[in-house]
Amino acid sequence: MKRCQLLLACLLTPTLACGDDGGSGQADGDGSTAASESAGETADGAEASEAEAEGDGDGDPGDGDGDTGDGDGDTGDGDGDTGDGDGDTGDGDGDTGDGDGDTGDGDGDTGDGDGDGDGDGDGDGDQCLDSEIACDGLDEDCDGIIDNVDLGLDGFCDCYRIGIIGNKGANPAANFEAWLEDKGTTATRFGTMANHELTAAELDEFDILIVDRLTHSYSPDEAALLQTWIEAGHGLITMAGFANDQTDINQQNSLATASGLSYAMPIYIDPTEVWQDHPIAEGAEAVQVYGGWQVQGPGMVFVRPQGEPNTSLGTAVEVEQGAAIVFSDEWISFDSEWEMIPQVEDFWANMIEWVGPKSFCANPQ
Repeated sequence: MKRCQLLLACLLTPTLACGDDGGSGQADGDGSTAASESAGETADGAEASEAEAEGDGDGDPGDGDGDTGDGDGDTGDGDGDTGDGDGDTGDGDGDTGDGDGDTGDGDGDTGDGDGDGDGDGDGDGDQCLDSEIACDGLDEDCDGIIDNVDLGLDGFCDCYRIGIIGNKGANPAANFEAWLEDKGTTATRFGTMANHELTAAELDEFDILIVDRLTHSYSPDEAALLQTWIEAGHGLITMAGFANDQTDINQQNSLATASGLSYAMPIYIDPTEVWQDHPIAEGAEAVQVYGGWQVQGPGMVFVRPQGEPNTSLGTAVEVEQGAAIVFSDEWISFDSEWEMIPQVEDFWANMIEWVGPKSFCANPQ
């Protein structure tokens, strides 16, 4: 038994020695051997990179042209200069940092990057914006109409400059003037003094003139100035019936006649209105005449008194390039009307659009 144990110990001794050597060898395999393999792989990679550098097809390492790392003739590009593909540094065209011909873009104009060449940044090539942006005398959206701005999207041009000549009538009219301004227009009242003289310079400040309660009768020369202004493409709207007397007719006619129309007796008190088929009458059928003169002269009648097919209570007329409306009553400017008859607002919108200058601001978007 003892002999067998000694024999077994002898047999195990080489095995343990081999095991010790194997442990050391395994450590070498995990460390030195692995490092050698990694070094071998690095060498292989270097050999691959070297192969790539040498196997390009041009004449210099790593490219296909004539210089290092590109395919053209200079370092790092494909054209003729450093880092680009054209002819100047860092771009692809002919100028620095772009792809066109001007700095910082990709089209043909500086800094817009749209590729169309017009410089407006929309890419269509026509220098047009999607919509008008300001009352600046320009046609930004290229629709053939200047300044048809409607920022409130209420169908009302924001760019009209509206003058109101004369005083307010007998009742408050704050709603009317506030409404004009809320629509984006400018509304300026002037000529409130009895010694006011109408001048061409004043008229040049406006696109549309609304005749409120005049303080006096204007001269024929002043009416001629107004006529010339209308003929040049502007708009006139007149009201009357501030008093039931000839003075009211005379004063309002001193400017209304510039349109070729005029007020005349008799006065109509609460007539039944018959609205005609005309754009001014659209949606305004509830508007009433409480006390207004008849309107005389050739033109397009948009409201008549019932039973009088030849009498006008409101007439529209074109005057050369401009337009005018002569309406019999003044109540349409009073707050009481705006509160009781909402269609008064539609009526004013129709009239302003109809007399508005056609050279700009027409058909607001």
